[in-house]
Amino acid sequence: MIFYFTGTGNSLWAAKQLVKEDERLISIADARKKREYKYSVSDKENVGFVFPVYCYTLSDTVFDFVSKIQLTNAEYVYAVITCGGGIGGAGGFLKSELAQRGITLNAVFELLMPDNTVFYYKVTGKAEAEKRINNAEEKLKKIISIIERHGKREIGSGTLSKPMRKLYHIMNATKRFRVNDNCIGCGMCEKICPDSAVKLRDKKPVWIKSHCTKCSACINRCPKQAIQYGKGTEKRERYINPRLKGDFR
Repeated sequence: MIFYFTGTGNSLWAAKQLVKEDERLISIADARKKREYKYSVSDKENVGFVFPVYCYTLSDTVFDFVSKIQLTNAEYVYAVITCGGGIGGAGGFLKSELAQRGITLNAVFELLMPDNTVFYYKVTGKAEAEKRINNAEEKLKKIISIIERHGKREIGSGTLSKPMRKLYHIMNATKRFRVNDNCIGCGMCEKICPDSAVKLRDKKPVWIKSHCTKCSACINRCPKQAIQYGKGTEKRERYINPRLKGDFR
């Protein structure tokens, strides 16, 4: 089985490349909302975690899920962590959190993907994004080969990733989110928010929680580019993994 978390589709796309026909593809966000944390692994079934790194650490959605998950019969566990630059100590941090649940993480793979952090700077341009996805596709073939032979990879320390969560929590405040007149009240933002932090009121989104996972799904996937963050995002392009646009929006 593969557990995945995605905001704009990068990690979902990667998970779809990794999953086999007889394997389960499980949304971490959906499982968390349903409070589904108990899983039994069938014979010879690998367990994968595929998600993006945030601020060189684990997002709240992923952290909450792995801190509660209960896995039985898991013999080989791996993680593919997507990033726009690097994953820092996120792999080691994930390893230590899973170990507290009696789960051994055998391998971590870093996967460079287009950057979607529209909050702070321009997202990766289309040409560069396509290049990164093509390179990731080739790297995933090598990763699959390692997974199939249950290869182990040395996982670095997650020491620095833990304190980075303090910075992450400062950055994931919702107070700078706003909506402009382009909004058509479609409810997409409310539907896709993993934290249920967005609600429609008078057909306009309102952030009802002081903090969210900051996955960027709402701002990047809004069909009218109506959601903004501060004053810097009005003219910035948005990003959705181009290989998923047809069945992801």
